[in-house]
Amino acid sequence: MKLHGQRWLYRVGNAEVIVDNAFSWWGWGQERWLINGEVIRETGGWFEIRRAFDESWLTPLGDGILAVELRSRLTGVDCSVTLDGEALKHDALFEASWRGKRSWPAADDWKEVVDFSIFNVLRQP
Repeated sequence: MKLHGQRWLYRVGNAEVIVDNAFSWWGWGQERWLINGEVIRETGGWFEIRRAFDESWLTPLGDGILAVELRSRLTGVDCSVTLDGEALKHDALFEASWRGKRSWPAADDWKEVVDFSIFNVLRQP
């Protein structure tokens, strides 16, 4: 099964937070969340519309919540990351394509992009 992957990179303090999403046009989707290279959450399933994860996070003011939400849209997948309810802006976007459900490409196979090109055809009028 061919998968199309999207990766959002966030830098939160000294940590690197990565959110990966992959999908096939046949309805399979999988997600994972990495903090400093360690997988924190990983899931997958058929025809999922929304995924949400959260994790305790130490902030300058004490314990907080780092939350991730992925939502399927007609023209793509939206990723929202918040720290104690405040939206964070991604630092970089990456995409990749590969074959293999429940697998992920090597780090070097993710290519940095300005916008996700796999959906550009759908976005054009």
